[in-house]
Amino acid sequence: MQILYFRSMTNEKAVAEKLLQVNAIKLNANEPFTWASGWKSPIYCDNRKVLSFPYVREFIKSEMSNIIFEQFPRR
Repeated sequence: MQILYFRSMTNEKAVAEKLLQVNAIKLNANEPFTWASGWKSPIYCDNRKVLSFPYVREFIKSEMSNIIFEQFPRR
């Protein structure tokens, strides 16, 4: 599977695109998924799928780290 990166995308869209490329996102509006909390949702992200794609895993890790450092800068 070829993983593409489009520089014109926002970071959020790039992460979403990669999750879609590795089939980690599942949608089912007719029969929502039930989370462990009991909440029902039409969308499910199976993060285990990302483990098989090191480049995608590294990209998502990096993007999440960037958000954390932006939200909680060192003082």
